[in-house]
Amino acid sequence: MKRLDLFLLTVLVLAWIAQAFWVPPMAPVLGGRKGSSWQTQEKQAREEIRRTMTADRQMLEMKLRQNRPLWWRFQIGFLLMVSVAFGVLVQWGRLLLRQFRGSPPDQPSGSPPPPEWGPRQIFRFVLSILLLIQCSVLIQAVLFRLFHPAWIDRRSAALAESLLVDTLAAVGAGWFFLKRSRLQGRTFDAGKVFPAIRLAFRKYLFSVPLFALLLCAVAVVLKLLRIEPPLQPIFTLYLSEERTRVVRLLLLLAVVAGPIAEEMFFRGFLYGWLRARVGVARGLFLSAFLFALLHMDAAAFVPILGLGLLFGWVYEETGSLVAPVAIHIFHNAGMLYIASLIKALVNLT
Repeated sequence: MKRLDLFLLTVLVLAWIAQAFWVPPMAPVLGGRKGSSWQTQEKQAREEIRRTMTADRQMLEMKLRQNRPLWWRFQIGFLLMVSVAFGVLVQWGRLLLRQFRGSPPDQPSGSPPPPEWGPRQIFRFVLSILLLIQCSVLIQAVLFRLFHPAWIDRRSAALAESLLVDTLAAVGAGWFFLKRSRLQGRTFDAGKVFPAIRLAFRKYLFSVPLFALLLCAVAVVLKLLRIEPPLQPIFTLYLSEERTRVVRLLLLLAVVAGPIAEEMFFRGFLYGWLRARVGVARGLFLSAFLFALLHMDAAAFVPILGLGLLFGWVYEETGSLVAPVAIHIFHNAGMLYIASLIKALVNLT
């Protein structure tokens, strides 16, 4: 282990020790309007969704028509759902027609470039991210002890910390890729971006029915085991949070910083190295496994693993990180849009 690795590891251990013995709890309240714990807020959000689903349909539709901006938001959501369904039918129709005619499958538009980094660079990158997280926690603790600002609670602090870490991780990984590309004499080809994104959305639309079947299978297994899966954190956040600044932090994190940082690390940085070491199939699975593990959601582990495999497959087929980033952003934005519509219905009932 070189001196830089030892220095980063030592600082990280000291930061962990400082956090364990010195950092106080930020605040007893998570923030928002629902109570004092995440479990309480999640339970109330689930009850509100159930109440909304059993509400009088005619009364709910009448309230929607009276609120014209909200009515148009639902119409846009319906059109998007129809568009996605039409795209799914087109992609599966193309597949069946190609099989009937005996046509060859679509050829990949590219492949990931060979990695110019090894386990030492990945180790340093992960250590730097962990150290950044710990430093962020310590900074929050200092602010809390010295000034006791009202805006520091666990939720807003966690979102701000995640946004900062993801942004710096994306910047760091981007700088690393650009530096390596220049050393290899590679240049960015803007003409390949649109074909890569188009192929990515084809793969995404093709995978929607498979992903839906996977969700149904997980739901059946959990029901047989008599386990009530928790709500996705994004739904709990949206239903229990009314502060505009926290909602904006969530949007920036889930739609912009998160997808870019995760794709640059898991697909570009980690999968690029795993692909050269253990092959495409194992590399895809291992990077997707770690991607699902990072989200720390046991009930959604298998669906997130499926998404990770899809993003890795798209990167392998296109050779461009822009492709998985585009569908990752689209997927997260769609989930947030659904969450916002559910919240609007809950507020109407």
